[in-house]
Parts: sequence; structure tokens; C-alpha cells
Amino acid sequence: MAENRQPSLDPERQLIINSLFSDGVEDPLSPTHSSGTESLITYCKVSEDTGGGGNSPTVDRPFGIGKTNSRVDVKIRYLLVTIVSKNGKVQKVQLHKAKKNPNDTFSIGRTWQLEQVRKIESVDNVTFVITISKPYCWSTDTQGEKDVFLSQLLKTFRKHTKKSPKLINFDNEILTEMKSPSTPTKPIIQNETDSYNVAASLQERLANANKSSSSLRSLNQRNGRSTPNLSSGAQGSDTNSVHHHAEDDELKEEELSLINVGELLNDFDWKGSGNAAALEERLLNELAALEAANIHAMVESDDRIHSVIEQIDNAITELDNMDQWLSLYTAELNSMGDDIHHIESQNRGLQVQTANQKALLSELDRLIQSITLPEQVIQILFKESMDTVQGVQNIEHVAAQIKRVLETPFDESTRQMMAIKEKLETYNLHCKNFCSRFYEYMRMMFQFQAETLISDKSRGPRHNSLTIQDHESIVENLSKYRGLSLWMKEMDPKRHLEIQSLYVISKEPIYKKETKEYLSQIRHLLSKRELVEEATYVFSAALNQSGRASLSYNYANWLTSESTKPPWEFKDGGGGKLPPEEAFDHSLQTIIPLVVNEQNFIFDFFHLKKYAETKKEDRNIEDVRMQKKFTEHMDKLFSFLPEELSSFADYGCKHDNIQVIGMIVSLEKYMHANEKIGQDYAVRMLQQVRLHCLSKFEVFINDQLKAIEETKVTSKKRKGIVVFMRIFPRFVERIEHSMSESEKLEMRSIVNRAYERIVKTMFECVEAIAKDADSPVDDKEQLNAHIMTLENMHYFYSEIRSRRINILEPFMRYAKGSYDKHMEAYAKAMVRRPFGKLLEFFEGIESLLRTNTAPEEVGFRIQFNKAALKKVISQYPGKEIKKGLDSLYKRVEKHFKEEEGGRLLQVVWHAIEEEVIRNHERFTLIINKCYPNANITLEFSMDDLLGYFSEIARNNKCVFSHNKPFNIFTCKISLN
Repeated sequence: MAENRQPSLDPERQLIINSLFSDGVEDPLSPTHSSGTESLITYCKVSEDTGGGGNSPTVDRPFGIGKTNSRVDVKIRYLLVTIVSKNGKVQKVQLHKAKKNPNDTFSIGRTWQLEQVRKIESVDNVTFVITISKPYCWSTDTQGEKDVFLSQLLKTFRKHTKKSPKLINFDNEILTEMKSPSTPTKPIIQNETDSYNVAASLQERLANANKSSSSLRSLNQRNGRSTPNLSSGAQGSDTNSVHHHAEDDELKEEELSLINVGELLNDFDWKGSGNAAALEERLLNELAALEAANIHAMVESDDRIHSVIEQIDNAITELDNMDQWLSLYTAELNSMGDDIHHIESQNRGLQVQTANQKALLSELDRLIQSITLPEQVIQILFKESMDTVQGVQNIEHVAAQIKRVLETPFDESTRQMMAIKEKLETYNLHCKNFCSRFYEYMRMMFQFQAETLISDKSRGPRHNSLTIQDHESIVENLSKYRGLSLWMKEMDPKRHLEIQSLYVISKEPIYKKETKEYLSQIRHLLSKRELVEEATYVFSAALNQSGRASLSYNYANWLTSESTKPPWEFKDGGGGKLPPEEAFDHSLQTIIPLVVNEQNFIFDFFHLKKYAETKKEDRNIEDVRMQKKFTEHMDKLFSFLPEELSSFADYGCKHDNIQVIGMIVSLEKYMHANEKIGQDYAVRMLQQVRLHCLSKFEVFINDQLKAIEETKVTSKKRKGIVVFMRIFPRFVERIEHSMSESEKLEMRSIVNRAYERIVKTMFECVEAIAKDADSPVDDKEQLNAHIMTLENMHYFYSEIRSRRINILEPFMRYAKGSYDKHMEAYAKAMVRRPFGKLLEFFEGIESLLRTNTAPEEVGFRIQFNKAALKKVISQYPGKEIKKGLDSLYKRVEKHFKEEEGGRLLQVVWHAIEEEVIRNHERFTLIINKCYPNANITLEFSMDDLLGYFSEIARNNKCVFSHNKPFNIFTCKISLN
């Protein structure tokens, strides 16, 4: 392709020029081409490997490019060497890579500047690599095409860049041929620069000739020959030169010719640095003048010239006539040429249009074939049985094909084509008809499965197997339709929602029937507690049973009830009875898994996205809508369940309201367990039942508070432990029995708040009794208030402390403080009876001392002089003191003997002993301080007092230790 061809003999070259360079002429070096045009120098048809990348073939070329019989997946391309010139001057030389289009036109894919070529590598006879920004490997059809193209490329490169790229694997002969001067494929543009180059080359050769002539003269002198005079233009040679070689003669002739040319240039006064264009012009003028002189001489020397001139004039006249005819013919031909050109243009347009229509028809046929399904395949949707797994799989396969066709990504213009549009409408109709068939089939399937379960007599709860059987048979029968369910969700979402509603409507009667039967059966297993048993740990029951006017239980009766088994531990007598809270937990354990399994099946069968498992940032309107629809389905399925469970809880609490606590604990446990696994509906349903139970618990607590507040105490019976104080430890123990393993539940805090409310109310009632006693100045009522407070606070502290309830720690501290306060007041009040006047005398002295009276001045007061002191002391001899202490013990024993089996009696008596001892020490200190020299002492010593107390203890069989501080929990009754 790269050989020197005439344009008329190379149609492919002409096609390239017409497609890409039609604005310029073929010959880029022609001086007649227009300014700023690009012209073709040479071209070459090559094969390009699309998988070979751009690696050099000498280093692991992929796919074996450059190796014999190893080229695969090639593309045909054309390499074009062009020149861009403007106003007869070369602007740049470029290398293009073009491809030939189906309509015989060419388009350029890549363009490089020729000076960007860095390396040319010859791989084999037809393959070569040109490295520009990266290696590019091409192959020609023949070796001659490759050699001619690379030769022309190198000559053009050297001519316009004055340098040569790096050459690899080129033979020396080829390099010599490429470097040797030869006639170019196209004439060179004759401009000022090229003329200067020719002149410079000529001057260089002249200089070499002068040097050669000098060498020749030297050689002739050595050989005894004369040298011609180069300056005078003499020529010839010595006759004795026959002994030299013919090469010397040829060299001599060439040098003589160059000398003649040099003399000719000297005649025109031309120098190497002169203007070559001016020299050329002078030479042409001289040549023209010489030719004119020769012609003139010829004309003057021949008489026949006039005849020749006349004949020439006649010929010119004929030529003018011919020119006119030719002009006429030319005009006609031009007109016909325009018509022919128009016809050819239309013909080419028709050819292109015909080709396009053929291609369009072929593409349309291919497109129609790709979206066409055989009729027998379509019939599977409507005739294949859906009762077998194989039939369902066949239908799924066809449905998937139709879905693929309908979801083919056509552009809008293709989709609006009549043929495509009709096909899609046909398949949409098939989808709609099949959706109707599937809808009717699933309606009958749901109804059949529901009727089968309802009519099954083997289902339902039994006494020996109290449970609700699962619906695994329905799951197994419907699981094979999961694929069709997904297909319908994507193809017809509206019908898909209708199928969901059908399923819910068919399943709701089953769950309702089985749940009611189960709860009815389990109600017969509930244990019923007698009201007498409930009265031992419920305030309202105990107070109603004992009467609102009663203050306390008989302790003996209470001990009997406390010694028995806890009343909340039910006895069923072997009849399989269950406490209500355990029965409620069993019902949750049975029913909630059914709800969870149903929720999972609906998600799985209908391919719904779990709302709880979707991140908040990923949720959209469709997710919210789907979650709302799912909630509606579950509400329809289990709308009865919250009411049934609430009714069951009410029935269980009918005889024992405190059972509601265990029920709430069970509800919260199942709520937490289902919340972790994303069962939203089960959690929401349990929350409804929990709210109902919480309201019932709130009513229960309010009833207990009301019962405590309505406890009436008369001033004559302010003694003993109040009923609600005795009930509270059992009340707490009963609640904690239901609250096992509930520390992390919300019910824990609710119960703790209930404890606080009840304890505050109890303490307020006890304090109200003490405040009523403080109002009138009645020693007996005040004493009764102290006794009752001591008994109740001691009981509360000791009982609650043993149960270790942290939330009640502040109230235990309060009870301890109130106990200490009233213990001190009671001890002082009781000691005043045997030591009344003695206490009044010394209290008077303490009051006088508090008025800043000096201790030594006390004896000078009439009421506190030594005589008065002796008189008071004489009234309390040891015998009277012992008698008073015996009487005091009997009275204390009367107050506290029945309380808690006499445990508190010993504690109180010990406090009285401490008070008596403290008063003796106090009296002795005042006497020594205010009457230092009176030599007066009490008539009973400390040892006497300790002896009196020991004797009382022995007489009443109680052991005390006066060497250690007494604690209310260290006192013990002697069993001897």
C-alpha cells in the first residue's frame, strides 16, 4: 500500500483523500495547494492486535504478537503520514491511525506529531513496533509494504526533524538504502529554504573538488605528470596517464565539471552567502534570452518563415473556432456533470439508506426474537397444575422468562415501536391473567387449609398435654409457592396485598378458636386461695377480716399462722392445680411462640422487609407503608388476643390480686426476649396486656393504702403491734416471691415505688397516734404512744432487716431513729415513778446551775440546802429502791410481755437499767460538785443497784450482761 503510485491507479488512496483531505490536493509538496491544508504523503494498511496492549515484542509480548501464526483478534487500520502546509510552507508533519468504515469512508482515531516518534523496531517480515508515548505493534500484508512505508517514514522524519529515531532489528542494507539519496515519491516544494539547501550542497561539493584538485596535482607531480590549471579552465591530461586506473579518470572528469560550474558561478558574482533565489532568477533570464536569440537567428536565416507564420495564423483561427465549440461542449458537459453529480449523490444516499434499513430490519428481527417466547411456553402459565412441586417450578421458570422480557431495558424510542409495544402489551396481558389465576388458586388453598385444621378433632388442648399445636402443616403446604409470591409482589403489588388479606382472613378463626379453647382449659387448672390465707399478707383482706376498729391481732393466733407453710405456696392435692401467675406464664409460653412463628412466616412467604432490622437512615416511605400494612394484618389475626389475655389475668386475680405482680413480671420478660429478636408485633401486643395489668396493680396498691389509712386506733388500746405493721413483712415477702429474677425489669422500680408509698403511709399512721398522745397532758396516753411506737418500730426494723430489701434501707434507718427516741422517752418516764422526788430535786439543782449559779452557792438556797438534800435522800433507802425496781419491772412486763414472746421486754428493761445507773452516776456527781464537804451520799450504792437488777433477772429467768452495751438483737430468753 505504501508503494509510489499515481492517484489514478490507487483507488484506496483516492478514497482516503476524498474522505479526509478533500479540501487539499493529493500532492502535499505541490506549490499550488491552498493555504493551511493537510495533504497525504503516504499510507499503509496494517493489522492491529486488540489484546496485545502496547508492550514491546522483544519482552514477553502478550498473545504472541510478532510470532508466526500467533495473531488473534485483530483489527484492520490505516497509518497515514500527512503534511500540513500554509502559504507554501510546511507547518507540521503528522502520523494518523484511521479505520475504514462500512460505507467506504475513513475516520481518524488517533493522531501524533511525527517528532513524537522515539523508536522503531522491526519484529519480523511483516510486523513492526513504533514507540511514541507507548509501544504500538502493527503488521502489514507483505514485507514490501512494510519496507516501503518505513523507508518513506524515515526519510520524511529526517527531512523535517533533522534527526533520526532509534532503530532496532534493521539490517545494514536496509539502513543504507533508507539513508541513500533517492528520488522522493513526490516532488519537493521549491521555496527559498530548499534553494538555499541546494546552493549550500553545491558549494560544499565545490570545496571538496578544490581539495581533490590539489591532491590530484600533488599526485601528478609525484608521478611525473602535469596538473591542469584550474583557474584558467584548461583541461586535458598528460598522454602518459594511460598507466592509471579508469577510476582516476572518472574522478578527474567530475572534478573538471565542478570547476567549470565554479567558474560559471564566479562570472555571476555569486558567493556562498548570497541569495540563491536571485541566482536562480538570473540563470532563468539568461536562458530565456539565449533561447530568444537562437529563435530570432533561425527566423532571419530562412525565407520560408513567412509561409510558416501564415499557416500558423490559419491554424490559430481554426483553433479559435475549435475553442468556441469546445467552450460550448464544455458548458453542456458541465451542466450534465452537475446532473450526474446530483444523481450520484442521490444514489449514494439511497445506498446508505438501503444499507441502514437493512441493518435496522436485521436489528429489529433480532430484537423481536430476543423478546419472543414460544406459545407452548406461555400455555404453561395457564394449563400447568399448581398442586405439585414440579408444576410450580415449571410455572416459576416461565414466569421468570416473561418478567425478564418485560423488564428489558429498552430506550423510550424503541419501547414506542409498534412491534415492541404489541409484544409487551401481549405479555402484560398474560401476566395479568396469570395473577388472576394464582389469586383464585391461593384463595381456595387458604380456605382448604383453614377448614382442615378447624375440623381436625385431634387438635386442641388436653389436660395431660396443655398446649396449642403449631401450624406446621400449613407452612409445609404453602412453602412451595414462595417463588410465585415474590413474582407477584414484583409484577402486581396490588394483587399481592389482596393475597395477604386472604391469608389473614382464613387464619384468624383458627387462632381465635384454639386460643379460647386453651385459655378456657387452663382456667380450670387455677388454684383458688381462701380469703383467710390471703389476709396474712394483704392489708385490705386482713383489715376487712379483723374489723376496721381493731388495732392488732392476737399474737398467739398470728404465731400460729406464721409457723405454717407460706400461704402463696399452693396446694393442689395432686389435682394438677396451678397458681394464677404460673398459669399466666404458661399461657404466654404457649401463645407467644405462635405469634412469633406467624410473624416470621408472613415475612418469609410474602417477602416483606423486617422494619426493625432496617437502619433508620435507610428507611423510606415504602418501608413505612409496608410496616403499616403488616401491622394491620397482625392486628386482624390476633385482634382478640390482648383482650383474652387481659380477661384471663382478671380471672386469675379474682381471688388474689397480688397475683398480678407475677403476671407483669412474665409479660416484661417475654417483651425483652422478643424485642431482642425484632418481633415488634409481639412486643406491642404484650405491652397492651401489661398496661392493663399495671392499672390493676395500681388499684391494688391504692386499696392497700386506703386500708392502712382507715385503720382506727382508740386511746385505750394503744398497745401492741398494729395490724398493717405485722402484715407488711409478709406482704414484702409475698411480692418478692413473684419478683424473682426481675432486677433488670421495669417492674422492679414500680414495686419499689409501691413499697415507698406503703411504708410512708404506715409511718404516718403510727406517728399520728404519737402526735395525738402529745396533745393532752396525759401521762398514760403519752406512755401508751411510746409503747406502741417501740413495738412497731422494733418489729419493722427486725423483720425488714432480715429480708435485705435495699429500697427500704432509708425507712429502716428512720425506724431505728424513732425507736431510739421513744425508748429513751419511755425509760425516763418509767424511772420517774420509783425515783420521782429524787429526780425532781436534782433536776432543780441542774436548772439552777444552768442559770450561771456557782456550784458552791447551791447549798445556800433554802430548797437545795444540806437539810433538804438529806431529807430527800432519806426517803430513798436501799430497801425502798429494791421495792420500787420490782414494782417497775412488773409494770414493764405488763406492757411488753405479750409482744413478740417477751423479746422486746428484755430490751426495754435493759434500757431502764441503763437509765437508773446513769441517774445514780448523775446524782453522785451533783452531790460531789455542789456539796463537796458535806459528807453526804446516797443510801444505795452502785453495787446495790447491780445486785437488785441481778436478782430481778434471776427471778424472771432472763440473762443480762452489764459489762457490754446492750443491743436490741443480743437479748435472749433463758430456756431454763
